[in-house]
Amino acid sequence: MTRNYFHWLILAVFLLGLAFPSADADGGSETVGIRVFNSGAISLQSAISDDTFVIDYGSFQWMVLTKDELPKLDAMGVTYQAIEAPYKLTLGGQSFDPLLSKPDFAAGWRELPTRSGPGLRLIQFHGPTKEEWLKDLEEDGVTPVQYIHPFTYLVWGAADAVQKSAQRYFVRWTGDYLPAYAVQTKNRVLGSEPIHFRAMTLPQAGLDKIIAALEALGASQVAASSGFDPAFDLVSFILPGDQLQAAASLPGVYSIQPVPTDGGDRGEMSNQINAGKIDASNRAIPGYQTWLAQVNLSGHGVIIANVDSGILETHPDLVNRMAGCIGSSCGTSTTASNHGTHTAGIMAGDGSSGVIDSFGFLRGLGMAPGAKLVEQVYDPIYRQENGMLTLMTESYRNGAVISGNSWGPSGTPQGYDYDTRLVDIGVRDADPETPGNQALTFVLSIMNGKGGTSTQGTPDEAKNTFTIGSTYMQNDDSTGSQRLNINDLSYNTAHGPALDGRMIPHMVAPGCYVDSTSMTSLHGLMCGTSMASPQVSGAAALFHEQYRNRFGQDPSPALVKAAFLPVAHDLMGNKDADGGILGHPFDAKQGWGRLDADAVLDPAMSVLYYDQETLFHNTGEFWGFPIKGELDELRAMLVWTDAPGHGLGGDASAWVNDLDLSVSFNGQTYYGNNFGADGFSVPGGSPDMMNNTEGVFLRNLNSDIVTITVTAANIAGDGVPNLGDDTDQDFALAVYYSLSDKTYKYILPIIYR
Repeated sequence: MTRNYFHWLILAVFLLGLAFPSADADGGSETVGIRVFNSGAISLQSAISDDTFVIDYGSFQWMVLTKDELPKLDAMGVTYQAIEAPYKLTLGGQSFDPLLSKPDFAAGWRELPTRSGPGLRLIQFHGPTKEEWLKDLEEDGVTPVQYIHPFTYLVWGAADAVQKSAQRYFVRWTGDYLPAYAVQTKNRVLGSEPIHFRAMTLPQAGLDKIIAALEALGASQVAASSGFDPAFDLVSFILPGDQLQAAASLPGVYSIQPVPTDGGDRGEMSNQINAGKIDASNRAIPGYQTWLAQVNLSGHGVIIANVDSGILETHPDLVNRMAGCIGSSCGTSTTASNHGTHTAGIMAGDGSSGVIDSFGFLRGLGMAPGAKLVEQVYDPIYRQENGMLTLMTESYRNGAVISGNSWGPSGTPQGYDYDTRLVDIGVRDADPETPGNQALTFVLSIMNGKGGTSTQGTPDEAKNTFTIGSTYMQNDDSTGSQRLNINDLSYNTAHGPALDGRMIPHMVAPGCYVDSTSMTSLHGLMCGTSMASPQVSGAAALFHEQYRNRFGQDPSPALVKAAFLPVAHDLMGNKDADGGILGHPFDAKQGWGRLDADAVLDPAMSVLYYDQETLFHNTGEFWGFPIKGELDELRAMLVWTDAPGHGLGGDASAWVNDLDLSVSFNGQTYYGNNFGADGFSVPGGSPDMMNNTEGVFLRNLNSDIVTITVTAANIAGDGVPNLGDDTDQDFALAVYYSLSDKTYKYILPIIYR
């Protein structure tokens, strides 16, 4: 795809500093990483020690200082972000600064067999990535494979090549990739019982060699795939658990994880809740078809993949909604299930059965009754070495632009694991065998974890999915009477955060109980997060239809999230799944709030969309856009489809590319995800380093011009494969705003080609 970059994008000029600090000064408990913003003509080097290296990225500068030196920065009047323990890695279940200490693993897990050839190693930089640093590594004979936060790369190379790279001025530390890093702590004490494993291995090590070595250790039923993951070959096999240490020590083995065994399913009145058609007591009012007619939408022309346990395709509310399906995951007449039939009806049931309930609502009417459904059955394909991506590929090849998933491979928290990585890959490119990138919006029900802390499953910790929790909806009684506490999280829904600290779920929707199509009794009530995410899949289909009609193209998965999140219904003051009181978003329980389809599809404010038209290549680049006029309110949301994370599982940090949203006016800057007690943004603070959804909410701006800026804080991985180089990232932005003296409906997306 040809792209012209926004003409206000200013490319950063990179300048080197003077000298690097000694190892003792560069890290440690009393030092902090400092990111200085907009220092302008101020000479930072003149105000700090000559031994302090200042890395200039154009739009910001990076350095490491002792805490005693921070008052000097304060006295200079510069704005900066201080980062505690800036070089602390989390690998193998332990956190450590690799220059100052070694992780404490058991014998056999903390060392590698002596070998002279190339192998997996780690290299940590002094600061955010510069593209020329990666090129220098390649000149040394070292291949960067995968970014691991902070500032660290998994690389492939011989010991002498890595030693050469260690002398580079930008390299802080080098070390071996230990067997313990490849296997989560809980899996290092397995017995001799054969277990089904999956592994990620380096193609450079030779897939046939690795398979032969695994078979020599006793592996059986070996299957492998290449080309699905951009960096790794994928291998599945059965192996005695006590051979795992030996397998993890093989050259080129990056990660080995047991195939999860605890996966599976997760779980017109609710439509009106989503459309905001409720009375003062929160009671829904019949008339969803009337609302659809008002917004002139039905989901027509949009295909949703219902990836579940099978659909009763002959159901009268679904029979006209079914699209054809070709592939190994397609459902048949023998795979129908009540769960899949129920979720399908929530997505796109058309109500053709004509059954009206006791309260005047048409039963079997889904969110997008004009959309088509592709029926896919996830089991047993998801257990295969490339199973998650195979399901997404077949969704895309059957015409789907949205994949609805009320299930997961694991029902317990695994961190950012093998399956989670594959899903993040598939959102950007669901069909790796086809040239270019084939995007797929992946809507996911978070696990029914019943509150608590970090009670999610997999792939719930993915970055690029649209992950949904559930709220209360109806009573499980003979009539399905409506509950009025529709803004309380239901008891069943999981709470985050992800094990690495990122916020999940992204949003919540009605899920407990919900009336929909049934395989056993035409219609019925079910409770679960399984019933919540199909509401969002249907709403996303309506958004796709509207976006196509207005702009002649599909929105990216990132823009779908960016459109819904900033106008979700704030659940502050209502209850979480444990009965505690919720605050304002953004949090790890409600995410950004409850689905409000009306605010997206029939907005009261003007809307600006900017969808992946700028491509950042280097850390420090930025894009800016001014909005002129006196604004009453502004709600901006930045979302980007991040490069795939490590896939190791556990609590290792999974983010790769870091972008920052900021809004400036009247001399003040508001960074994404810095909110006050009233739920609106506050000036100052620090940018969010972890989440790839960032919001700024403002009101009563009292300014004639507001500037929205997106800054590339760290471009460390290939966020946009098949385009540009190996370090790049695009983004989507949705801005809802109201002007005092003008009223708009939509602003055309800013597109420069």
